[in-house]
Amino acid sequence: MNMTPLNLDFTEEATADIAEIGFYFAQRDRNVESRFYQAVDKTVRTLASSPKLGERCQFFNPLTKGMRVWQIYDFSNYLLFYRVQDGTLQILRVIHGARDHVAIFNEE
Repeated sequence: MNMTPLNLDFTEEATADIAEIGFYFAQRDRNVESRFYQAVDKTVRTLASSPKLGERCQFFNPLTKGMRVWQIYDFSNYLLFYRVQDGTLQILRVIHGARDHVAIFNEE
């Protein structure tokens, strides 16, 4: 069993998603904003140690091959889309669950 820690890579889209969601929360309550960033960190650390936790995603777009999805801890309305490739946990997007993520990933 290989226990080598995974490197982390956040796409530009994921970084923008996280910043946008954080800004949304900051406009309403700075404590919620802080909790959101902590929850993202906890979620990413969990997935880095157990990357197969997430459910596999099936989209038409071949660029999404190997992608999985997992809920952000304590913010279950937000979904973190990721994949593991070449020893790296790639954080692809963070999207509200009410959005049409099928359309989003089939357009990219």
